[in-house]
Amino acid sequence: MKIIFNITFICFISIVFFGCKKYDDDYLTYLDNKEIKYSGKIAKSGYNTGNLRAELFWNPSPDPSITKYVITWNNGASKLELAATSHNPSDIVRVVVPNLEEYVYSFSVVSYDNEGNKSIATEINNVRVFGATYIATLLNRAINTSEPYSFLSDGKLQLNFNKRDTMNVATTIRYTNTLGAIEERQLLANDNSIVIPNYKTGTGIQYRSSYIPEVGAIDVFNVAQFSDFPTIIKITECDKSLFKEVNLPTDITSEYGWILPHLWDNTTGQDQGFHTGGSGMPQWFTIDLGQTVTLDNFRLWQRENALYDVGNLKVFEVWGSTNPNSNGSWDSWTKLQTFTSVKPSGLPAGQTSDGDKTFAKAGEKFIFPTTIPNVRYIRIKVLQTWGGASYLHLTELTFYKRN
Repeated sequence: MKIIFNITFICFISIVFFGCKKYDDDYLTYLDNKEIKYSGKIAKSGYNTGNLRAELFWNPSPDPSITKYVITWNNGASKLELAATSHNPSDIVRVVVPNLEEYVYSFSVVSYDNEGNKSIATEINNVRVFGATYIATLLNRAINTSEPYSFLSDGKLQLNFNKRDTMNVATTIRYTNTLGAIEERQLLANDNSIVIPNYKTGTGIQYRSSYIPEVGAIDVFNVAQFSDFPTIIKITECDKSLFKEVNLPTDITSEYGWILPHLWDNTTGQDQGFHTGGSGMPQWFTIDLGQTVTLDNFRLWQRENALYDVGNLKVFEVWGSTNPNSNGSWDSWTKLQTFTSVKPSGLPAGQTSDGDKTFAKAGEKFIFPTTIPNVRYIRIKVLQTWGGASYLHLTELTFYKRN
């Protein structure tokens, strides 16, 4: 019985063995008697977006037989080939895919060896490509509207902008230099101001900002159009060395040795200035600025021991002319503006606060309208003094012109 069992077992094992031997290579009939061989697959792939193009990158496989990479997209309808030049997996292979639409793409990268064997495909998905639609959303960097520009002590122009948007990389400033040529400078993303050392006064300035849509983008996108910077007006002090006293008929004369030229001797306070007699209001006086200018503003200093009182000017008119009539009439004059002096504290006459004193000591500023004509001669007509006096006094005047 034991012998019969052993013979039966041996026969069973033989059948199994030879049966397996018969079928272990049957799969070759489906592969045309060829074995599938895969080349090395790329690793750590990624992309950087661009302007109607994209950069793909990856680490190459160490497989030394790889000769090229084939990149496909649009469901395989578009293809690009790249020769394999490195098999060092620490290197980075980069390729720019051009002539794309503004769209989100999926790319497939396959390696090929020298026998034509290919790797398993690596998919690089959600590759967003930017173009005209993205550019249309871009805006030029915001200007600091509270102080868009200033002139530094050395005369150089400084342009001021608000803090940049996150993806802003630069702003191009286009202007005319002192030689009359168009020049461009770059305001860097993390800077809020830029100094223009050779700006030609009176000429326009334009600016255009640049952005990247994503970190690592291979292209910078400019806003479609330049914007005009606010008009630059350089304000400088009129040269007091050119000022002259003018004594026209009907002009008020000086008294007590406080003569008209004291108003442009750069001395403020109470020791000297211009003082008239008590003939009643209105009174007026005339100054030759020595050159024809467009006035922007002026500062007036009161007599300090009578601040906001006595004969200090409260309400007055400023008139201008380029050629006043020698008879002292007003027919050759243009009224530039009526001004009223302001007392910051609002306290009654005879009372002043520390703020009032500080304000007056700096010289009270009065601004002309931007529409006034150019003038050379100034006539100040005083209508009312702070203390209701029938005479007037002040210590200094400084005029500023637009360049």
